[in-house]
Amino acid sequence: MKTTSCAEVRLDAAHLAGNPDAPFVIPGVSEDDYYALEHGIHYQYLGGDLVKEPVGLLHDGLNVFLGALLREYVCARGAGALVTSAGFPMRLDPKWSPEPDVMVICEERRHLVSRRRLEGPADLVIEIASYSHPRIDLTLKLPRYREARVPEIWIIDPYAKLVQVELLRAGARSGAWHETRHLGAGRLTTAALPGFWLEVDWLWQEPLPSVLGCLHQILA
Repeated sequence: MKTTSCAEVRLDAAHLAGNPDAPFVIPGVSEDDYYALEHGIHYQYLGGDLVKEPVGLLHDGLNVFLGALLREYVCARGAGALVTSAGFPMRLDPKWSPEPDVMVICEERRHLVSRRRLEGPADLVIEIASYSHPRIDLTLKLPRYREARVPEIWIIDPYAKLVQVELLRAGARSGAWHETRHLGAGRLTTAALPGFWLEVDWLWQEPLPSVLGCLHQILA
């Protein structure tokens, strides 16, 4: 079986037009080839293509902050949920295995997690906009997440200082399965971890606040 190497990366049209920060794309890759990639080569498998987004320090800092805060909360509460970070695939079908920046998988669905991936949607998916293509989550991933009926989605745009929250409507019968709200400030909770909350303002602070300090406020 032939696997795709980094040397075979094809620059997409935006690169050819002179934008070196555009995502790298390798089109028409099989699912077997995607899962044969070496760990640490963080391409996402989106619609049969491998996609790699350049990310910066702002994205990386928020990813670490949110992952650590959620993990510490789970540990402090003795909850059985699992928190994953970027690089762990969420397999939705044979052509879609996106790697959300952070995922929360509730205890009753942990049996769907294997060494290499989660089978089906997570209970909470968090995506953080990248400087290179801040709308890729909205234009490419969000429609597929809605189709897969992910129960809760946060799309965090630190450049616009805005969080888009998508919640699955209970008992929806039409295609409008999610309701959307936008937050620039205020308290944000999640059904995936009862009792957890965060102040949206924490996400815009420079430097980001202490994880332990935020955790103490949440637990208090």
